[in-house]
Amino acid sequence: MVTATTREELIAFVRNAVAYAHANTKERALLEFSKKNGSFVKGELYIYAYDFNGTTIAHPVNPEKIGINRLNEKDAYNNLFIKDLRYAAYNGTGFSEYYYINPLHNNVVEKKLGYVEKVDDDWWLGSGIYQATLPQTLQANPGFVDNPE
Repeated sequence: MVTATTREELIAFVRNAVAYAHANTKERALLEFSKKNGSFVKGELYIYAYDFNGTTIAHPVNPEKIGINRLNEKDAYNNLFIKDLRYAAYNGTGFSEYYYINPLHNNVVEKKLGYVEKVDDDWWLGSGIYQATLPQTLQANPGFVDNPE
């Protein structure tokens, strides 16, 4: 599967959300980021928000995850993907690859490239693009990918 969304579009989408977060109160931004049909849901892209403890504070696709600490949650390859994403956010921005269900493809597990940006010292935002379906045998451990910028 080839995604229609480019890395550049992914980065722009997250940066737009960070700008929105800076221009509004945190509460208002989190409400907007959590709307399933809000302005931060566009095709396969949606914004998710976490605090630096690993607790989900906004998620339009999985609202049941809001308020849950996911720091030790593993993806299909046993990667601690929220820790990897948080690590990138600690550095300001960055990418991380992981394997996650794709809600647009009947919740099939697919390779996903996540991009995150720090909003401030308390929380960060991210989004991702699906790249390929999960192979039958799990042989990789993709984990953190350094920001090439």
